[in-house]
Amino acid sequence: MIRLLPLVLAAAALSAGASQALAADPAPGRQCFRVSQMDGHTVGDPKTLYVGVRNKDVFRIEMNGSCLAGASMGDPLVIETVGGNDLVCRPIDLSLKVAGTIGLSPCIVKSITRLTPPQIASLPPKLKP
Repeated sequence: MIRLLPLVLAAAALSAGASQALAADPAPGRQCFRVSQMDGHTVGDPKTLYVGVRNKDVFRIEMNGSCLAGASMGDPLVIETVGGNDLVCRPIDLSLKVAGTIGLSPCIVKSITRLTPPQIASLPPKLKP
């Protein structure tokens, strides 16, 4: 059992290092964004949300169900992140609800995709966040 202790401590140190790396700003190539840097959103269809980040990036967030049906651009989003920081890299990192006229509509996030500049340019003007 004593022989395993250094291995356990090394694993704990690696885990702590990974947590600190996630807390830093996301690398340019990663599919991540910070909730605190969101600056707008538009509803593409009942299952698609486009989110603007830092006035330059756009992320497409796909839902499992039609939780955005009836939602409009002006409806506020209730966003919570998992793990105590506001970095979103995977669908499980984001808890999303739409506050509409009938109350909160929860969404199950299926995928998060950072759009490329050509994809952003091809979005109709009404869908650009």
